Amino acid sequence: MNTSATKSVICFIILFICPGLLLAQKKFQVSFLLPDSTEIENLSFYYYDCHERAKVPVTASYNNNKATISHSYSTINAQILVKYGKGDDWHGMTIFTTEKPATVTFSGPIDANAPFKNCTLTNAEDFTTEILAADEYVKEAQKSYQQMFDSIAPKWKAEDSLDFYKIQDAKMAIDSKRLEYIDRKPDSYTSFVLFERYTLSLLPPDLLLRHFNSIFPAKFKNSEEGASIKKYILNRAVIDGEKKAISFTAQDIDNNKIIFKDLYTKKNVLLVFWGTWCPGCIAEIPTLRKIRQRYSPEQLEIVSVATTSPIDKVRQFIKEQQMDWVHIVNDDRIETLYQVHAYPELYLIDNKGNIVYKFTAYPDPELGNLQKILQARLGS
Repeated sequence: MNTSATKSVICFIILFICPGLLLAQKKFQVSFLLPDSTEIENLSFYYYDCHERAKVPVTASYNNNKATISHSYSTINAQILVKYGKGDDWHGMTIFTTEKPATVTFSGPIDANAPFKNCTLTNAEDFTTEILAADEYVKEAQKSYQQMFDSIAPKWKAEDSLDFYKIQDAKMAIDSKRLEYIDRKPDSYTSFVLFERYTLSLLPPDLLLRHFNSIFPAKFKNSEEGASIKKYILNRAVIDGEKKAISFTAQDIDNNKIIFKDLYTKKNVLLVFWGTWCPGCIAEIPTLRKIRQRYSPEQLEIVSVATTSPIDKVRQFIKEQQMDWVHIVNDDRIETLYQVHAYPELYLIDNKGNIVYKFTAYPDPELGNLQKILQARLGS
């Protein structure tokens, strides 16, 4: 075989077996030209990973008043979040860019209350304008939801399922209105991002899939980002429709390998999503501890997944609160699999992999309904 033919065969093998190698070659580079007054320690940078459905920190290199970030990306356009501030007190700007080197130029001193108001973008697009326009479009639906919530919340009781579903329907009306806005601009990448970020949590999966397949162009649907969105919707269909658990493999806080399917095929499993920063999550710990004491690990396994929580703080909670069960820390993949949008969230999974209880499907103060289900299934 001649050299040219050999190269062709090798290229074909790479394309056929490892298409991801080519997709992974996309790389963004953004430079930020900063004023002298910039407090560098207040700046942080992130890019969006569509497979993890998470914003991933990226470290900047500094040269005088220029900060430069660069990383590979798998979305259609690179989605960059820039934060300025400390702790929970920060302001952000999201920009879209491509493989062309981009620049964000600050034309004056940074105002801590509006740090990005005097920015000029080169080879980049500010996502903020589109978000504000979409918010304006759904403003009346949001107002109706707030009025309904304010009228129901003061007198709401756990047994008032009708009121709960009224609130849920009002929330879904906001997403439906936002979907209507997206339908008007199907060829816009910003619409594609709005669809991904703001409509996927409540609307029925079959409705979302129909919109995904019918309104967006092939260049969006057939992209790596499009595939991740479709996978997310289909996973929701499994959880919401068939109510089946999805397995995962992870390391627990002590570096033990956890294969989730190995647990729920042998016994009931309570999967808990929480955070050390979440008051409602912390309030549930005593009840979870009582459940642990009532049922042996052979009957019921508890697996807690802590999000955005320092590992040292999680260890402190485990020790002080006697949380004697399996703990996984800061693994965003699991939240993505289980469509977690609010905390706390709990799933009870039986030994056939069926989801028999979901906390946010219906309000359950003090986990009373969960305890009744456990008693019926496992005894007192």
